[in-house]
Amino acid sequence: MTSYFNEIKRDCHLFHCPLFLGLDKPNRKNKNIGNIWLAVMTGIISDLFSQQADITAAKDGLPYWTFWLLLSFILLLLAFIFLRDKELRRKMDEFFFRTRKKLIKYRHQRRMTRENRKKDRLIMEIGQKAWERRIEITNGKKVFSELQYLEEKNVKLVKETDDIKTKLSFLNTSLDENTKKIDARLSEKEEEKSPHVEKLLEFKGEEKEIETEVAEKQKELVRMTKDINSTKKDLHDIEEDGLEWDDEKKAEVKGIQEKLDQKEKDKEKLDQKIKVLVEKKEDFEDQRKEHKKIIEGIEKEITKIEHDKKHQTREYQKEIKEWEKNQSKVSDKIQKVVKEREPLFESYGVLVEKERVSDRKLEVFYSQIDRVTKRIKEIEKQIEALD
Repeated sequence: MTSYFNEIKRDCHLFHCPLFLGLDKPNRKNKNIGNIWLAVMTGIISDLFSQQADITAAKDGLPYWTFWLLLSFILLLLAFIFLRDKELRRKMDEFFFRTRKKLIKYRHQRRMTRENRKKDRLIMEIGQKAWERRIEITNGKKVFSELQYLEEKNVKLVKETDDIKTKLSFLNTSLDENTKKIDARLSEKEEEKSPHVEKLLEFKGEEKEIETEVAEKQKELVRMTKDINSTKKDLHDIEEDGLEWDDEKKAEVKGIQEKLDQKEKDKEKLDQKIKVLVEKKEDFEDQRKEHKKIIEGIEKEITKIEHDKKHQTREYQKEIKEWEKNQSKVSDKIQKVVKEREPLFESYGVLVEKERVSDRKLEVFYSQIDRVTKRIKEIEKQIEALD
């Protein structure tokens, strides 16, 4: 690399290149020294890369330190060019100075925009305050009359809003009262229905008990019937055997007959009990049907009341919704009046500030506007100085 550098130095001397002439003679100046250096270093780097390409062909890759070494060398070269080239430094200083001027100017313009907005706000507040205190000026009669018209319009709209709020409050209260009233009626009907439902459940339980008892007694009746039939058969067999009855036999037949008669009586009693139970069950069924009929009637009334409740609630809600729409429309109109008054307040404020009407409440705004105006003028001078 050193031999290559010496060859370039010799070639530069041959072609009278001022690069190394400048290096040999430090007092000599040349404007293109940086460009020549850049050209020389480009050749050196290209040669290095070509050599590295040959090494790459022979090896798998280059170490990382080679790249960082070349990069550091390039950065040092650029720093050297910047230090030697005064024209470049001057141009860069001009560039940064112009940029700084633009930033400062932009900052001043933003400040002036804020101050102008503040001034406009103060002027509008002056106009609003003068209107509230009903301060009239010679040149502001037209604006004053327009503000008066908008004020009357606003008062009407506010009153209309209050009326709508009163109506909405009345409707909401009526809806709540009506709902409570209907709910009370529904509670009454539920209380009226409750004992009949309890009776139905009671009858259902008693009917089930009777059915169970009847079933058991019918089983007993069947058993007794079989027993009686068996006794009758035994008695018939004895009577048909054709033998003479002695006293013992007669006593036996008499005993069987008495038992048969007793069983017949017991059967008749049991049958009577079953009839009584069946009649009682039928009576329960009749009462249950009566209570069920009453419950159905009450439930029909409940259904009607609930239907009326839904209908009335829907009607109330529909009316409330319409009034809320009207309220929204009136509110939009009020906002429109407020927006229409703002430019009028500003115009009236300009006139009042110009005449400087004497008023204790306005003196505060006058002093604030004077301070803002002074700051705006100072900022304008600073912007002009930058131009």
